[in-house]
This record gives sequence, C-alpha cells and structure tokens, in this order.
Amino acid sequence: MLDKKVVQILEKAYAKVALTKEDCIYLLKLDRNSTEANIVRAAANDLIRKRTNNSAAIFGQIGVEAFPCEADCSFCSFGKSHTSFSPIRVKRDTIAQKIHDFCKGGDLYGLYMMTMHTYDLDFFLDVVKIAKENVIGGTKLFSNVGDTSYEAFVQMKAAGIDGVYHVCRLGEGEYTKLSPKDRFKTMENAKAAGLDLLDCVEPIGTEHTAEELVDRIFLSLEMECIQTGCMKRVAVPGTPLAKYGQISDFELGYILAVQSLAIMQAKAFPVIGVHEPNEIGYVSGGNMICAETGINPRDTEADTAANRGLDVDACRRILFESGFERLYKGDGTTVELNEKYIKECFEK
Repeated sequence: MLDKKVVQILEKAYAKVALTKEDCIYLLKLDRNSTEANIVRAAANDLIRKRTNNSAAIFGQIGVEAFPCEADCSFCSFGKSHTSFSPIRVKRDTIAQKIHDFCKGGDLYGLYMMTMHTYDLDFFLDVVKIAKENVIGGTKLFSNVGDTSYEAFVQMKAAGIDGVYHVCRLGEGEYTKLSPKDRFKTMENAKAAGLDLLDCVEPIGTEHTAEELVDRIFLSLEMECIQTGCMKRVAVPGTPLAKYGQISDFELGYILAVQSLAIMQAKAFPVIGVHEPNEIGYVSGGNMICAETGINPRDTEADTAANRGLDVDACRRILFESGFERLYKGDGTTVELNEKYIKECFEK
C-alpha cells in the first residue's frame, strides 16, 4: 500500500494547491528507490509536460573572462587560493562568433553572458552590445555576474539585458567569502531595475539536507524567478570540495522532481533547468537545458566547449530523446521538435 501522506501531497499538486515546505521535506526524505519516490518523479514529469504542452527551452552561456577570484569559492575553478587559471579575456570577435554559433538555428531561448564576481562594468556593457548585435530569433539576454548595484543593473537594462541570473548558493558564506546578505541585495537590485530574475538550487553536494534544499526551492517562489532548477556540485579537480565527490544524476533528478511539484503554484511558470544536463532529470520534471562555451567555473579548460560544455545541436538531441515535442523560443513561439527538424538544424 502506498504511503498515505505521499498520496495526499500528490493530490494537492494535481489540484493546484500549493505544497508546503513540510510537504517537500517529507518527499525529500523518501527512499529514492521506493515506489513512492518513483511515483513522485512520474507525477512531476506528467504535470510539467501538461502545463507546458510538452515543451522545453534551450539556453546558452558564454564565459567571457577569468582570473583568480576574491570570492574564493571552494567549488569553483576560479578561486584565488586554488585556481590554475591565469587572467584571460575572450576577444570581441570570438564572442561574436560564439553567439552566432549558438543562435544560428534560431532556437536559443536565452543567452547568459557570464563574467567574474568582481568585474569591469564597461567591459561587460561592451559584451552586451556585442550580444545585442548578434542574437537572432528573439533570443533573450541575461547577465550572470557578481554582486551588483541597482544603478549598474539600470545600465545593463538600457544596454539590452532582459534578466539576471543570481543565486544565494548553498553554503554561501561558508564555502565562499561572500555575504548571503549581499547576494540577496543583488537580487532585490535586479528586480528594482525592472529585470527578470533567474536562479537555481546550487551547487548541491552530498552533505546538503532536505531542509536546506527546500529553503532554496522556496526562495525561487518568493523571488518570482522566471527560471529555476537544480545543479549538482561538480568535483572540479584542484578545488577544496572535490574530495567529497558529487551526487548522482539519479539523486539530482529526484530533488528536481520535488522542486517541480513545489513550483506548480508559481504565477509566471518558470522553466526548470537540469545541470549537469542528463536524461534522468528531463523525465523527472526538468524542461530546460543549457549549452555552454567559453570559460566555466566547473571546468579547468579555457573553453568548456572542448570538454564539459554541450552545443545547441546536442541540446536539441537530448531534449528529443527525453520525449519533448516542442521548443520554446525567446519570442514566445514554439517549434515542433522531431527528427526532421533536428536534421535540418544540424545542416544549417
């Protein structure tokens, strides 16, 4: 017989009744191989696909510079106490080419332009200008930068940024030299400047409790984020936390399933990312994938496209193999996702 409380929680989700933190904590404490946990995954997958007409979104991220970082995050390849990176800045024409490669099929919903925690605003605004000149098909532009003032976000919006990816991460202030208060203030600054907010429950490690995860899941709801998701902490060689390993895709997918059920109550339904991308996550409630190029905090290569990063063609294929039938575009339209379409995009 199924656990009665799990049945009641899932009935709430199907009835569009908001789950409580206690509901989500209960689900996250289930045995991952139990019948109930498998039903939770199935329910999240079912509800997300019904609400989105079985559609998914492809995002892209370009890391445009790297140097030893004062934030010194214990999970990041840029941390000044352990980095192998020398200062590097991607050239303007290379940035333009990378944007072209991401956007040429017309399917990129959104593009993150990522720089360091401390950054040169003028340089970043120039990057935004390059992006604005090269994106096509209604692709939205998002910043992924460090703690930032309201005034700087106003300038970014004027330059063409649509939204801001920013997170108060798991272990903030303990695994990093950053203040959770400053992280939250940056989120408030972005919203005050009229920018959309995007976030993620990250970076999830083996030590994080159900309570910690649920607090971050509900933060996405409180901040009315248009994109959220789950990201596991990658055991980047040379970083202090690498010795603890990383959670499995199976575990990541289950956490994401609970998150997907929790955000059914969101007014503006966000897309839900899975990172690192994997098909288990995309049949557990996830519907957003991210292609990556340039410098990356979860990689030790100067261009992650040569190592961890996926290109847009690979992203289309993963979403198709996971059963999605449509792709969201940045302009609000969708396109049918099938073998014929994938082949046509690959040949462009």
